[in-house]
Amino acid sequence: MGEKKKYSMLVYSNATEGQEDEYLTWYAGQHIHDLLRIPGYVGCQFYQVAETQLSDGPQKYRHLIIWDFETDDFAAVCDDIRTRMGDGRTVFCPAFDKNYSDVTVTPITKYVTSEEIKGKTVEEVLAISELVRR
Repeated sequence: MGEKKKYSMLVYSNATEGQEDEYLTWYAGQHIHDLLRIPGYVGCQFYQVAETQLSDGPQKYRHLIIWDFETDDFAAVCDDIRTRMGDGRTVFCPAFDKNYSDVTVTPITKYVTSEEIKGKTVEEVLAISELVRR
């Protein structure tokens, strides 16, 4: 068994037309219930896209969920997710628009706060962030 690594999966999605309430209820209840039972999942948070954005133009997706994982075998976790989706242990909802987007990331710095870098030089911030080049 190897060293556990942290991963975050960002899933951008929308409700199917006219089914926003059902989608939100399913996502915040059933879907979180089902997925956080999968070994490797450690937590999540569900978001709604804010009205104000840095970039101009409409946003394609209205919602984002960030799933956090800790595992030494992320490929096995993904296989488990696919199996559970196929065998019904993960319940899907018709209100979930299947035209979603996801990306999984792994950190290459520690979490850095504005408080930590007050009065620091760029070089000091680099040291604080503990960048890991992979």
